[in-house]
This record gives sequence, structure tokens and C-alpha cells, in this order.
Amino acid sequence: MILDDLSDYLSSQGIGTIGTDLFKASLPSTPDAAVALFKYGGPAPVHMMSAGPGTAIVERPHLQVLARHTHPANAEKKAQDIWTLLDALGDKTINGVRYLSVYAIQTPFFFQKDETGRFTYACNYEIVREPATSS
Repeated sequence: MILDDLSDYLSSQGIGTIGTDLFKASLPSTPDAAVALFKYGGPAPVHMMSAGPGTAIVERPHLQVLARHTHPANAEKKAQDIWTLLDALGDKTINGVRYLSVYAIQTPFFFQKDETGRFTYACNYEIVREPATSS
């Protein structure tokens, strides 16, 4: 799964510990300093000419990464650190799936200040990867 693959990659690069301060598909209320990854729809997969269903040669899902902290500069720095690791990542096999590229759709940006005063920065990415047995 994309969230498993990319959270494993980010964890291996020192961004956080999965389930402690690095989360997949949720951003729990604790801890204050946390990163969350969310998969969402992207452009249609690419097929060979005259190919039938289930024959995509690449998938292009999108990913949103949120970085939260009590201090805005720390949240922004974490989002920037992730951007540095993911933007233009190319031809890397993670958990047996070949990722041809990961590109930031924009630079990290201020997303929100939550009800407890914590700051969240976000960045969205387009992924190009070979199809896996599960998404």
C-alpha cells in the first residue's frame, strides 16, 4: 500500500516513528508534534494502446502530507524536510513496488491552526508508480 511504503521510507529517513509520531490516514490528537500521510485520487492510470481493464502500466495517485507542531516554524521545517525527501524522488523500489517518481504539486504551505493552537503545514504530491497487487 502506498501509505505503508511512503511511511516506511520517511521513517527510514528519520522523519518519525510509525504509530508514534508518523501516522497513516489519520492525524490523532496526540502527540502535538506529528506527521500524517493521506492518499487521495490523482489522474487516471496510464495504459498501453489497445489494452483492456486491469492493464495499467503506471498509477498516478496523490498524497497529502501534514506536519503539525505547537510552534509554526517547527511545523514548517518538518514539512520542508519531508518535501526535500519526496520531491523529485525517482526510480526507487520500496517494499517491492517500483516508484518511478514523486513530485510535489506545490511547496509546503500553512494549512491551519487547530482548536488547541497547534500549527499544521501541508504539501501535496503526485506519485507515478508501477501497479502493485494492492493499492
